[in-house]
Amino acid sequence: MKVIYYNPVDEKGTCVIRSISKALNKDYNLIKKELGINYNDVSVFENYLFKNDFILDNGFKDKLLKDINLKGINIVFAHINDWYHMMCAIDNVLYDKNTFDDVKDMKIIKVYKLK
Repeated sequence: MKVIYYNPVDEKGTCVIRSISKALNKDYNLIKKELGINYNDVSVFENYLFKNDFILDNGFKDKLLKDINLKGINIVFAHINDWYHMMCAIDNVLYDKNTFDDVKDMKIIKVYKLK
């Protein structure tokens, strides 16, 4: 898996918006507006993803990011220690502002796959 740098705006704590923006090929600011101020709440972003044709793929839960292969358009929710992070993965390429070395040992919480 490789990472292609993707960071449409330089705001901290906006990985949810960034990931959804890339996955749906929609404007970052539009996604931010549609999600509202509580965009980091799991129930908020999960509801938005389900309304936009994502399904939950439980086959990757608790695996390390470096050990998975994702085909199609996916959003990965993962963590390492106290850092929770969301990334877009398209055909096994991560689009994120972090390098693969930064995220490879993250443990998968959920993978959302675009139908």
